[in-house]
Amino acid sequence: MISCNQTKHVPQEKYLLQKNVLTVSGDKLDKEAMNEIIRQQPNRTLLGVKFRLWAYNRETYFHIIKSDSATIADKRFKQNQKLYQTNQRRRNKQNRINEKRISKAKADGDSLYYEKIIPLKDSLNPRKFFREWLKYKIGEPPVVFDSASFDRSVSQLNSYLNRKGYYFGNVRGELDTNERKRKITAQYILETGKPYYIDSLIIDCENPSVRQDYQKFRSKSYHPTLVGEKLDSDMLSAYKSRVAKYMRDNGYYGFSPAHVLFNADSTGKEPMKVNLTILFTDRFIKDSDQTIQKKQAVYRIRNVYFHLADTLFYKQNFRSDVARKGISLTQNNFLNTLDTLRYNEIKMTRKQKKEAKLPLDIDTLVQHRKATFLYNTKPYIRPNILEMQNYLEEGNYYKEYYLERSYTSMSGLGVFQSIKPELIEIEGKDSIDVHYYLVPAEKQSYSFEPRFTNSNSFLGLSASINYNNKNLFRGSEKMTISLGGGFESTPAVFEKNLDGKKTKYADRAFNTFEFGPSIQFDLPGLLPVPFKILTKRQKPRTILSLAYNIQQRYDFNRGVFQFNYLYKFVLDKTQTMQIGLPFASVIKFVSISNRSEAFVQKLEQSNDLFLRNAYSDQFIWQDFKITYEYNNRGADNPKRTSLFYSANFDHAGLLTSWISKNTDTLTNQKTILGVPYSQFARIDNEVIIGYPIDKKKSFNFRVAAGAGVPYGNKNPSLPYDYGFFAGGSNDNRGWRARSLGPGTYKYYLDTTRTETQIGDLRLSGSAEFRFSMSKMFKGAVFVDAANIWTLKEDVNRIGSQFSLDFYKQLALSAGFGLRLDFSFFVIRLDFGIPLNNPALPNGSKWIFQSRQAYYQEGLDKFGSGYKSLIPKPFSPSLNFGIGYPF
Repeated sequence: MISCNQTKHVPQEKYLLQKNVLTVSGDKLDKEAMNEIIRQQPNRTLLGVKFRLWAYNRETYFHIIKSDSATIADKRFKQNQKLYQTNQRRRNKQNRINEKRISKAKADGDSLYYEKIIPLKDSLNPRKFFREWLKYKIGEPPVVFDSASFDRSVSQLNSYLNRKGYYFGNVRGELDTNERKRKITAQYILETGKPYYIDSLIIDCENPSVRQDYQKFRSKSYHPTLVGEKLDSDMLSAYKSRVAKYMRDNGYYGFSPAHVLFNADSTGKEPMKVNLTILFTDRFIKDSDQTIQKKQAVYRIRNVYFHLADTLFYKQNFRSDVARKGISLTQNNFLNTLDTLRYNEIKMTRKQKKEAKLPLDIDTLVQHRKATFLYNTKPYIRPNILEMQNYLEEGNYYKEYYLERSYTSMSGLGVFQSIKPELIEIEGKDSIDVHYYLVPAEKQSYSFEPRFTNSNSFLGLSASINYNNKNLFRGSEKMTISLGGGFESTPAVFEKNLDGKKTKYADRAFNTFEFGPSIQFDLPGLLPVPFKILTKRQKPRTILSLAYNIQQRYDFNRGVFQFNYLYKFVLDKTQTMQIGLPFASVIKFVSISNRSEAFVQKLEQSNDLFLRNAYSDQFIWQDFKITYEYNNRGADNPKRTSLFYSANFDHAGLLTSWISKNTDTLTNQKTILGVPYSQFARIDNEVIIGYPIDKKKSFNFRVAAGAGVPYGNKNPSLPYDYGFFAGGSNDNRGWRARSLGPGTYKYYLDTTRTETQIGDLRLSGSAEFRFSMSKMFKGAVFVDAANIWTLKEDVNRIGSQFSLDFYKQLALSAGFGLRLDFSFFVIRLDFGIPLNNPALPNGSKWIFQSRQAYYQEGLDKFGSGYKSLIPKPFSPSLNFGIGYPF
């Protein structure tokens, strides 16, 4: 398949470009950047094979399907004829329908009719048939070596050296030709020589305000000082852009990189060093036919206007009313407005409130949140909500990042289809007017969402029907009503039945059915705190949600009712926090019903308090819930390393312990509505670090640690949904999902063991080296370490208790993975091999050690037939996942 003639379609006396070889001697330079300069790149490879070239060159597939150019062109001609005939039939049908509608309108005395438009098939870019798609979309024609492109590449590489400060460098090109195979290798040999360095910096600026602010810019530690740096044109260009951005962020409207100039003087005494002068220039503004020179100055905001371009509440004929008033229908390509509202909220400082006397003198008060709203009949969104998103306030200094923040904040409301800010400079004054042109989005929508899920290696297939309202009460209140259901593959609670046979349906895919409705409200502010007392920097949102979910398994049914009352804060670009309503953050009721007789008998036989607690009715009233997240991935970060950190704190049972009066006589537990309530405190942390080596390779690390303490009301363990698990595609990939641990528990000697292991503490870490094999195929090599523990010794799982030797009880695995990156989602296959199993006896814990001690334990426990009862140690695990593991 891969050994076909690659030069089949290369013209005679021409050569196929096999590869480019870039050799650099002297200082280290960015080879990836230099490779992008080379104009001709060879055909792309996948695992070393020019698959795309092969697809283009093939004339038959499987010796049956013809795929030569003539055959494909002939079929394309026939397809185009069919396409033309189809479109012609559609045009004729459209004309017939419209003729009937015109006749009917004339008969009824109407001057207008609804035109029927039948969409035509695309004849300019018709859909490709399979062979055409494979040859011309997937396939890639051979890259024929071009000497002119080769010479230009050599010249541009030389220019690259000059830009980097190497004015005495040299670039030469050489060709390695294989006459027999008609292939050529292009070699680019660079000798850098010595670069120029910046010896001193001279500031040439006649504007004292600009000079002062530039000195403030230089004092920032994250900006380069220039002195001692190479005379790098790209670095200086980026420096100019940073200076201009800093100036605009500090009030200098219209300041651009073109207002910063550099002059390098190399005639000094020091060899290979230059004296650099940075020159700041004035602005030049075009006014009619003349250009006016204006000094750089700090600008203020004069007026703020919100143009709500819609007629949603307009009852009359808007077009006719506008024409009658002599107003144009549009302004700046947006719908014009007829009504005006001046929003002016007044606020006093604490001192002013103390000293205030009646009647109040309005001029002595601090005024803020002022703006002008232009709309038709009624604003689509309440003015106080919309003004809250604007940071360019009247009377304040202009700052460009305030404009960016305002745009982001308005977009975050989710109620606008289009947002266009426009700044208008006031002639003769150092001030500007701010105009926001806003087009509302569709308020209501319905959607159907099919989902393929993968949770800890458990595959699922589900779908939901959703109703969304983005602006329920004209305050960007979002309401979502969903009705969803689906199937999921879940493991059996017990690996074997009472008779010792494998649990029925345990290995079946999609063996669990889930179904349930939900409703969620996403409201601005801190309900019930009045919205107007909040500051613009806070802008929290209140999230109320109510859901019920029924899960039908082969051994029991599980129903979950849950109510959440949460406050969400966006602290900045990188930080978010959620805080639950104190003493009513989450209310959750879990009901276990229709338990099979075999499941009940197995549960009683195990005599495991942890299991009984996990698979019984539970009432969870969370008093406090706090979630914090820091994420600089994708943010403007001067460092190369990315960092993600999340922390979760949950506390439940405090309020219920105060109000509970009833006690279960059998368990001696206090109850709410006849169900024992849970009391626990839980904290969980996760840190993810990504270090990119280049665009195709990176190191990635993760550490996760969490602990939960069940207390009071005789709770033996954490509720199932709040427990910790180990193993699986997103944890230790040498073990099946949720099968690892706890501690040194010898699961292989326990005939009543469960498929899912749960604990009160967890510690895990992963290191992964990721690399790109092609645009779609990615690879990884990884090492994982993880385990879970219980706070107290579980008599049914000896060795599960956490101890100071926890670091010796971490299970270790390693492996490699293959990922298919489809841009919008990633399919992942990870092959993990256990290296160290803490549950195994000494002398057999490591994969390279003897298995004798392990098999001896099996022999001592089960006798001669032990090999059929204990699993084979260090069996590799194949994990399927959606998305990256972290």
